[in-house]
Amino acid sequence: MAKITLKINGQEVQVEEGATILEAANQAGVYIPTLCYHPYLPLEEACRICVVEDVRRGWSTLVAACVFPVREGMVIETDSEKVQESRKTILELLLSDHPNECMTCQATGQCELQDLAYRYRVRPDIYTGERHRLPVDSDPNPYLHIDMNKCVLCRRCIRACHEIQGADI
Repeated sequence: MAKITLKINGQEVQVEEGATILEAANQAGVYIPTLCYHPYLPLEEACRICVVEDVRRGWSTLVAACVFPVREGMVIETDSEKVQESRKTILELLLSDHPNECMTCQATGQCELQDLAYRYRVRPDIYTGERHRLPVDSDPNPYLHIDMNKCVLCRRCIRACHEIQGADI
C-alpha cells in the first residue's frame, strides 16, 4: 500500500494510505483525546472530542481525527487555540446534562470524561436549564448496572454489545 506524508504539530509523519489522522498521530506518539473511539469497534464520529485543525494554505477547518483519512501534504494541528476551545465547548455541552456526582461516582479518578474536563479546565454548569433524569438501573438484567444519566452519547457500550457480543442493550 502507498505511503502518505503529512505534518502533525510540525512533525513529518509517514503512514499507510487509508489511515485516519488519529492513527497517524498515534503512530507519531501525539496524543489526541477520544471518547467514542475504540480500536476494536467500527468508527462512529459521535463525540467530536478528537477534533483537530487541518491547516493548509491560509485556511483551516476542524475535522474529527478518528474518522478523517490522511491526505498527502496535510498539515494538522492537534493543540491549537481553536482546537482547545472546540474541545472545551464540546465537554461543557456534554457535562451540561451530566450528573454532578464526580466525588461520589464509582469511576472517580478513573473516568475519561473527568480527566478531559480537568485537562481542558471546563467550567462546571456554564450551560443552565433542565437536566434530563432517567430512572437508574431500569433494565431488569441482574448482571449489568446501567445509569443512563451518566451516558455521554459516545455509543461505545452500545456498539461493543452489538458489534462484538451480537446483543443489544
